[in-house]
Amino acid sequence: MTLMELKRSIPEKIDSINDRELLEAINALLDNHAKVFHIPEHMKEGIRKGKEDIKKGNFSTIKEFEKK
Repeated sequence: MTLMELKRSIPEKIDSINDRELLEAINALLDNHAKVFHIPEHMKEGIRKGKEDIKKGNFSTIKEFEKK
């Protein structure tokens, strides 16, 4: 399905829904879609540092962690 076909099919599907809770959930998803995938900069920095630690071998395995 192309992007245009998908865009055209969604309103038809929504029009056929009579479940208020489902429609409210869809509405909330659409209202918040940009926020769902936003990672704050301080968290991105932590991820970058974590990746560097892994590259340098500065990490513990699950088994080592469980022993502690």
